[in-house]
Amino acid sequence: MTSDDSAPRTRPFENADARSDFRCGKHSLDDYFHQHAANNNALGVGRTFVLTRDTGATDLPEVLGYFTLSMATVLANDVREQLPAKLPRYPLPVALIGRLAVDERARGRRLGEALLLDAMERIAEASTMLGCVGVIVDALDADAETFYAAYDFEPIGDAGWPRRMFLAMASIREALSTNSEDESAG
Repeated sequence: MTSDDSAPRTRPFENADARSDFRCGKHSLDDYFHQHAANNNALGVGRTFVLTRDTGATDLPEVLGYFTLSMATVLANDVREQLPAKLPRYPLPVALIGRLAVDERARGRRLGEALLLDAMERIAEASTMLGCVGVIVDALDADAETFYAAYDFEPIGDAGWPRRMFLAMASIREALSTNSEDESAG
């Protein structure tokens, strides 16, 4: 995100993070962070990254937010409209942002966007070494769907909750390139 040591930074989850007072207000996301992230990291099931506050922001919790990354597959028929190339019939490799949450005391600071962009940067880098046609997320509710839709994720599969959404790797690279150009100009 930034090289300023005092600014919020994203880092790999540490077991002590599970004992923090992080709370986003969604039970499944809070429970995962406190009860399952450490074990899933140890097992290689998913990798969790946390956004920590800057050193001077003592009015905010230590852990501002988190996201979890893992690999998954998606059926070619579910993403045929988003991927113009002729696709094989077998499941396609994708990255999964399994969870993304911001502490309720830190909302309104665009931290969800910062977490999502960080996750997509990590995925784009990994995609240079392994096959990955895009990213899927599971929007828990309408608010989450609206958040992801603002970054061009599109619903795929059935319409229940959680709602699976997809963004093609080409779109991610384009968005990251645009974001990088915007930061350079500013």
